[in-house]
Parts: sequence; structure tokens; C-alpha cells
Amino acid sequence: MDSPDETRVPAIRLSGLKKRYGTGEAAVDALKGVDMTVWPGEVVGLIGPSGSGKTTLLKCLGAVIEPTGGRMEMSGETLYDAAAGGWKVADLRAMRRDRIGFIFQAPYLIPFLDVTDNVALLPMLAGVDNSAARQRALELLTALDVAHRAGAQVSQLSGGEQQRVAIARALANHAPVILADEPTAPLDSERALTVVRILNEMAVQFRTAIIVVTHDEKIIPTFKRIYHIRDGVTHEEVGEGRASY
Repeated sequence: MDSPDETRVPAIRLSGLKKRYGTGEAAVDALKGVDMTVWPGEVVGLIGPSGSGKTTLLKCLGAVIEPTGGRMEMSGETLYDAAAGGWKVADLRAMRRDRIGFIFQAPYLIPFLDVTDNVALLPMLAGVDNSAARQRALELLTALDVAHRAGAQVSQLSGGEQQRVAIARALANHAPVILADEPTAPLDSERALTVVRILNEMAVQFRTAIIVVTHDEKIIPTFKRIYHIRDGVTHEEVGEGRASY
């Protein structure tokens, strides 16, 4: 899909991205040339059958594994270019910490920290002053309607509240990209659609690009754009984008 404003820079642009595991006759091409563009403020669905390459693509996007071909850009900066030698980022760990937010099927909150510190931890690790990091955490918790749980322990939260805190944590470092891996899988229909609504609101409010990997048929109709991945290749289609939250 073309940007309505050609001066905008995509949050993510993939061009011919490839990933091969193994060598010789044992080689497996998990990604065979993926093209994808995601804009700031947009939530895009990534769907496909098991073994289609979704997990491999998410790991490449998150700089967890190295592609073997193609090009990957974030906010106009080249992160990976196979033709130019591979990674163009000196510190991948810092990039993952500062520029990519992750949301998983399970919240993976730290049980011995309260809600505020769970959200503030990443900014603190990035060098943000403790008081500023906690203020950022409280702002996000307020936006996600869980500020009243700011001092609570993780064990005191409901499943829906834990997922909201996980979303706040993913946003804490002002990451331009968030990768959400099956974020609604353990939730019932009402809570799943609430999470989708929140992701869309946060994407617009913070100009964040969010890629949601999902098998959840409850939320697939909510996406305005969907990338199907089959046999390591993506096919873009316009989604319904009109489901009721």
C-alpha cells in the first residue's frame, strides 16, 4: 500500500529479505524474499500457517537472528543489507532495547517488581534517570487505564491487566516498532478485542508501527492491512479493518 504522503518514511521496510538455515542439500529456505512496508501509527497483521516463516520473520525483524539476503530498514536507516556485508548496526542489543518493543503471548512481567518498576526498567537500563523513567511509566499506565495498579505486585493483577502492563513496557523506550507475537491467544473474545483496540490507540498516539503475528480468528477482521506469509513469501491484502471493539 502506498503512503498517502510520499514524504513520510516507513517505520519498517523489508526488501527481498531471505533466511536460509543450514547448507548444501540440508539447507532450508525459511524466507525466500519478503517485501513489507509498515508505516508509523499503523497496526498490521501477519498471518500464515505453521511453518510458513512467521517466527523466522519476527526474529529477523527483532534482530534476534541474522537474515541471509535482502535489506531491512527502520525509520529510514539501513539495519541490514546482505549486499553490503550484513548488519549495519554496531550494537544490536542496544538497538533491540531502545528501538524495538516486544509483546508476547504471556506477559513475562518480573514478579518481584511492582507494576511501575516493570515498565520503568527498560528506560532505566538505557540510562534514563530513575524518576524520569518512573514518570514515563506512570504516563503509559494512565493511558492504558491501569495507573490505579501502579504500586501493585504482578500476582495481584488480572490477566488483562498484566497484558496492558506488558504493552506499556513495550512502549516505554519510545520504540518506533513493536512486534507482538500472539498477544491475544490466551484471552477470551472480549479481552482480545480490548487488546486490539488498545494497540490501535497506542499506535496512533505514539506514532508506533505495530506488527501483530496471530492465528486468532477473533482479531484478524480488525486489521486494515494484512500480510499473509506462505512458503517464505509474503502477500499483502487489504483487511476489513472494521470489526467492533
